[in-house]
Amino acid sequence: MKKILVLPFLLLTVCVFAQDRVILGTFEQETAESENFLLSSESSQSGYGLRFYNFKEWGFYYGGSLAQLSGERDLCAPVSCVTVDISATTFSAEIGMDFGEWTPFAGASFSSAKDELSGFSYSDDAWSFSAGVWFKFDKFKIRGAMTNIDNSDNQTIIGGFLYQMDNNYVLGAEVGMLLNENVDGFKFSLQFGRAF
Repeated sequence: MKKILVLPFLLLTVCVFAQDRVILGTFEQETAESENFLLSSESSQSGYGLRFYNFKEWGFYYGGSLAQLSGERDLCAPVSCVTVDISATTFSAEIGMDFGEWTPFAGASFSSAKDELSGFSYSDDAWSFSAGVWFKFDKFKIRGAMTNIDNSDNQTIIGGFLYQMDNNYVLGAEVGMLLNENVDGFKFSLQFGRAF
């Protein structure tokens, strides 16, 4: 009888150790450049964010992030240029299934962007969808994803990693590149946090 009572506690302990919760603070940077016959545009935004990932070996995975960025966009015509103040807030959530070393996932993001020039402002809210995979390799978790899969003008391919140190602190980085051939877009994120 005692062996039967010990078994649920042993299974519970294994489940607890097989679960990683990671909370990260992030520094974010995004740039974009485009040029056509009459107008060129160059923008740069930076800011901070927060990310949370919950990995459970052979179980349900979920994650979320919140980021606030601000910066400027220079719009230039052949005669003159103007500078527009820009800002964006993005909330993302993703869910998936952990299959040992591989964790495929799908997600959705909501972004609220605002442009301001000489007291006038323009706001744009948009939803987008993403898909990707995590791969676990020793103390590394490697991530590959594509965002805005429903919008060919803004599709971005992203690669990154998380590295868990012996003291449970986690260091991560992520880079992304816009796939639109008419716009040179790049994003970078540096992440630091802790696993629980």
